[in-house]
Amino acid sequence: MSWFFKPQHKAQKDRAILKRIDETLSRQGLPSAILHFLVFLLLEWQWRSVGPVPNASYVFGLLLVIMAAWRFIMIAQFNDWYGRGPARWRDWFIGSGFLHAGLWSAYLLYRLSGPDHPIQLLGLLYTLAVAAGGTFVYSLYGRTVRTYLAILLLPVAVYYAFAQHTAGHWLISLAFVALYLYLVSTAGRVSELVWGFLTHNHELKMRLRALEQAREANVIQATTNRRFINQLLHRIKNPLSGMLGVLGMLSHDDASSEHQGMLNIARRSGHSILDLVNDLEAYIEQKDQSRVPQLVVFNLRKTLEHALSDMGSKAHEHGLELAYLYHPAVPERIESDPQWLSNAFRRLLDFALDSAQEGEITVRIAVEQRGEEERLLLSFYFINEAVSVDDLRAAIHRSMQTLPEDEDVSEQLTLMVAAAQFRAMGAELTASSRDKGHLKTIRVSLPMIASSQQASSFRPARFMAGRSVVLSDLSPVNERALSAEFLSWEMAVSTWPLDRLLQESEQSADFILVNIPVQDGPARQTLAQVQQLLHQLEGQTVAVFLYASELQRGLLADLRGEFHFIEKPITRDALLHAFRRALDDQRVDGDQDYRCGNTRVLLAEDNLVSQKVVSRLLERMGVTVDSCVNGQEAAQMAVSGDPYDLVIMDCQMPRMDGLEATRLIRQHELNSGEHIPIIAMTAEDTPEQERACLAAGMDDFMVKPVSYESLVTLVQRWVG
Repeated sequence: MSWFFKPQHKAQKDRAILKRIDETLSRQGLPSAILHFLVFLLLEWQWRSVGPVPNASYVFGLLLVIMAAWRFIMIAQFNDWYGRGPARWRDWFIGSGFLHAGLWSAYLLYRLSGPDHPIQLLGLLYTLAVAAGGTFVYSLYGRTVRTYLAILLLPVAVYYAFAQHTAGHWLISLAFVALYLYLVSTAGRVSELVWGFLTHNHELKMRLRALEQAREANVIQATTNRRFINQLLHRIKNPLSGMLGVLGMLSHDDASSEHQGMLNIARRSGHSILDLVNDLEAYIEQKDQSRVPQLVVFNLRKTLEHALSDMGSKAHEHGLELAYLYHPAVPERIESDPQWLSNAFRRLLDFALDSAQEGEITVRIAVEQRGEEERLLLSFYFINEAVSVDDLRAAIHRSMQTLPEDEDVSEQLTLMVAAAQFRAMGAELTASSRDKGHLKTIRVSLPMIASSQQASSFRPARFMAGRSVVLSDLSPVNERALSAEFLSWEMAVSTWPLDRLLQESEQSADFILVNIPVQDGPARQTLAQVQQLLHQLEGQTVAVFLYASELQRGLLADLRGEFHFIEKPITRDALLHAFRRALDDQRVDGDQDYRCGNTRVLLAEDNLVSQKVVSRLLERMGVTVDSCVNGQEAAQMAVSGDPYDLVIMDCQMPRMDGLEATRLIRQHELNSGEHIPIIAMTAEDTPEQERACLAAGMDDFMVKPVSYESLVTLVQRWVG
């Protein structure tokens, strides 16, 4: 407990506040101590005109220097001394202030009692100024200010009251007493004002701290609740996924039509429950904002096409067609969050599938130009007469934090979650209708950052150019999309109805692609005509493709003849792969392998086992293979001697990795004007690794372990 200071306010009991005040006031005391000595020198210099400097003045000067030095030491050693005890330090600080004030008062009385000189007035005025300044400093220590002002002012008042007897001296005495009383009352008001403010501020900080603790507790509670709900949902998903797997296997077994129908109903019900669980998980994640989008460079077309392909079976279970149009102006690689984009895209497509009552669901993927900004435009078209456009707009713009109690929003939960995920990526969503309100459209305009790494990993095989394909009985959207794709492969495209195909005994086309309706009744009628077509084409080299649903494989099993199955909607890569397999002789008789003679390939692989495996697979195609074990050798071999047709480069190698070796090769090609296709071969199948390979100058990406099928695809794609 301090001798001079007893805390009365709440803020005065806060050690952090008191320490800041003590340190600030101690620093303010140093200029006052130095100024005491400077004023002393000025007074003594003026009093020299009256007579010699008395010895007592030297004593007072020495003491004032000692007090200034003492104040400086207290400031320099503040943290050390304060750490030994705040109350003890405060007693030393206030006591030294009292001593300093008493020393100055004693010196002033000593000089006032000597010979008269006008400089005495300066000493009195300085004393008044020191009293006014000390009032604020010592008022923060409660009643201490009374003692300080009494030591500084009352001795002068007493001197003029009793040492002199003129009227003017009595007035000076009364003035000092009045000033003492005024400064004491002012100090009280300053103390109440300052400590009241600090107390209020202290209470606010305590409330904020309590609110922060409550918020942290709420966050912990919400996190715990979310974890508990996620665990429950996970426990639902695991057995549900297992049940769906068993139902899927049973549906492929031989069973009566009645049993097949019941199994299909069970599968649809299971998938509906699984979709609802996934929506609830996404709703919780989006509501709590527990994750934000992460920008990475990825292949936009592959991401969206795979999502469309995965949703095809669900559309077919509903008896609906699913088609998409992909505009060629859309960049292949963009910078965004592929997981968020894929999830939001799937959910919006899922809502369209659940809402569509008949016909075809169409997805259009294009680019929207807004001034200098390019935006990705996703349009979903479906037929629904029951849901109004106002309901769609309300669901799109509904907040995830509060849900109306008087409205059933469970049917629109998927749309709400998808819209919230798109909005988190900065997208704008709109809904509209046409054809008397039957055809509904939901559009998503998403900010798009096109990557500078636009080296496409898709190249149609060179021998596809010049071949012909006939499209039969496709919907207008599918016909338009597939025709545009085949034309980009430099193929000849024609569209014939199936009835007309049956009228032609000879076919000059290389491929015939026939669409099979998803409804079983129309599908059986079409398959009866397909059977006639297969019988008619026996002995001809035309490859027939049946564009059908995976659910219709059982119907296709009764067909006699040679045909190829394509599951719709098909991705661009899968379509090319299916056509390549149809032309591959080794896929026809099972004995011949794909041959690619007069082709030189450089294989850079430090693992000798992997090197030998890949070399044997390449030699099986008739390819001449040269091998090396590090990137430095690969760079030297690629730029010297006869050029290679293809380079397969492992990413991780000693001395120099595959990325650095590729950069050296590309730098050399700037002068030579040549370009050697370089394929990355890595065990790390991540977007970051693919992005690093493309940025280094590689043309394609292959993941270990390498299969013969993937290797054939790559060689055909880049060598032909």
